[in-house]
Amino acid sequence: MTLLVFDGNNLTFLLLVLFQAWPSVKRSFELFPNSPAVPHNVHSVSDCMHVASEAGDYIFKKLQPMHSALSRQTAILELEAAAAAVGAGLPIPGMAGAAAAAGAGAEAGAGAAVPEEQPEVCGLYVIGEPDTIVEITMKHYDANCETGALMAFVDGWELNGEYFPGIKDHHRPLEERVYEFCNNYRQWWVAVRNMKSANLYVHPLTHLRPRLANKKFFRSSQNAALLQYRIPARGSFVANVRFHKITQPCNVLVQDTAAIYKMTNFGQARNCTISALFPAVVSLANLRIGGKTVRAQQKVNYDCQMPSDRLEIGGSAGLDSMSLELASSVCGASSEPGPEQAIFCGVSTVRLVSSGRFQNQAAIVLRKAEEQDVDIATLICAL
Repeated sequence: MTLLVFDGNNLTFLLLVLFQAWPSVKRSFELFPNSPAVPHNVHSVSDCMHVASEAGDYIFKKLQPMHSALSRQTAILELEAAAAAVGAGLPIPGMAGAAAAAGAGAEAGAGAAVPEEQPEVCGLYVIGEPDTIVEITMKHYDANCETGALMAFVDGWELNGEYFPGIKDHHRPLEERVYEFCNNYRQWWVAVRNMKSANLYVHPLTHLRPRLANKKFFRSSQNAALLQYRIPARGSFVANVRFHKITQPCNVLVQDTAAIYKMTNFGQARNCTISALFPAVVSLANLRIGGKTVRAQQKVNYDCQMPSDRLEIGGSAGLDSMSLELASSVCGASSEPGPEQAIFCGVSTVRLVSSGRFQNQAAIVLRKAEEQDVDIATLICAL
């Protein structure tokens, strides 16, 4: 850049060289400056049980049935007037939804008690590829504790009080797998009141709902995770979902209707489970369980009840593998494909039980069961 300086007699040219330091520093953080931008997916959460298998932002928003342009004080006055109108049996202009329904209920039966509707617990059920874990970042959440709102991250899935992975098969206790959280706005209002009582400056917009730094970060231990939420009144959240590859998967929730899965304990004392949320046909393509070498047991036993290392195949009505009904318990070694067996249960499960003394591994061929597979059924759960 060039500057002209006039000192009264002479006109002087000054050449100033400006160094653009920030762009060079900024570029040092761009690991792949020439790579194309990854498209950012945005999904709207509309179902109470929303299953997600794609990365991106998942947005939920629940609004109260009131005009957005009204201020908080005006909205309260309008609700009080609507309540008085309902009591007098008068029509409610401009009011719809719950208020109008309450008015109709008052006209239909005077003095009849309307039971309070219990808030519904919903969930964002996330599932990834077998060799991935789930990462959920709460970019924003508005769940007021005072209204009974509550959110929770679950390391795994929960359905009807049962968990995947099972409580006894996970390396973490249940109290460490479930993390509950909500917004405690009461602390905000107390702080504002204390500021006013101390004659400190309070911004005119502070009476509105506070904008809190409420970003949270969670990671699962397997390819399944759950974000539960109970928001009875107004509230919202934005959850970003990502998936990360892992080298030693153990527990896997199946989303494909036909695939081959490899199970191994990597020499560790642990239980690993593959569960499919549908009736499935299971067969073994390769097996080595309970022997130190492949030649230790060159046969397959489908009724291994006593050995500590075994492969359990069965099904159950719920997610927890502890309630598994066994169709077969397998041990031994073979490289030949085994026979197919159909599991007609709500949840089909293959569970590898390992003591840590052996390098156990198995290749599982799994597909969705059809009506004609009844002939090869080894287990049919009660309806």
